[in-house]
Amino acid sequence: MELKSKSVRLFCAVVESGSLLAAADKIALSASAASRVISQLEERLGFALFDRSGKALTLTEDGADFYRVAMESMRAWQRLEDYSRERDRKKTLRIAVLARHCSDVIIPAVVTIMKRHEETLRVTMDVHASRDIHYSKYSHPFDVGFGTLLSSHDDLEKTALAHLPFCLVASRQHPIARYDTIGQEDCREAEFVILSRDTLEQEHARRLMPAHARVAAEVSSTQVALRFVKRNVGIHFTDRLAAKSVSNDCKLIELKEPLTIPFYVFWPKAAGRIDPAVFECTREIAASIKAAGIELTPEGEAFLRDH
Repeated sequence: MELKSKSVRLFCAVVESGSLLAAADKIALSASAASRVISQLEERLGFALFDRSGKALTLTEDGADFYRVAMESMRAWQRLEDYSRERDRKKTLRIAVLARHCSDVIIPAVVTIMKRHEETLRVTMDVHASRDIHYSKYSHPFDVGFGTLLSSHDDLEKTALAHLPFCLVASRQHPIARYDTIGQEDCREAEFVILSRDTLEQEHARRLMPAHARVAAEVSSTQVALRFVKRNVGIHFTDRLAAKSVSNDCKLIELKEPLTIPFYVFWPKAAGRIDPAVFECTREIAASIKAAGIELTPEGEAFLRDH
């Protein structure tokens, strides 16, 4: 049985409205016809999308997984439907970002080029978690990406713009803020805010932590961790560029044993010609990195010079 966009659109509408009847009205179907479409979709997929044991339709675990893919597919389908109209107006630059540097480094650079080309350029931006980008890059296609890309990707080209130094971040009210440089032995009694063990950045930070470190909180986002620290709950190891967002309220303490993490510009190998706006954006991001006192790599300098 062919998988039809109308069936997937109805399924998404049911999830979003919480009602088969409301979803049926939205796409001009009778309730009985909509129920048939959902049953046929489940038959095509080979699993139940909804748990029908209660009064309300509840997504099954398989249904929730399918919804994530279906939602992105419907967005892509909408872009196809709008393509002829959109192409007459503005060119679209699709950007993938990894969240830790998004607010203070990447967004300002993107805004700069958007204002520079406001008549001809439109930007879409998807924020990926490091642990998920290996899969999410397929549901969120992009022209260029920026961030600490730690997993391997055979289908991507990448250039390390800089190696970002790690530091310890502590509230200025925290006792450990008296240090200007710090080692593991200096923070054995402190409590840490750590990243979840499934985050790739945690593998880096764990090398810096003392054995049997005390944990105040475990979170899945660097920015969330820094917000805890800002409120004087624990201390946190991260790179200096990510810590920029709380630098007015926290002390960034240098490490006795330096550790760095690479910051990449990356793009699909199959991309062919790279849009000039990509290089403009990369130059703006490189300027933010240098403004934070972090040197570009020779590879990064050559990338900007050659383009």
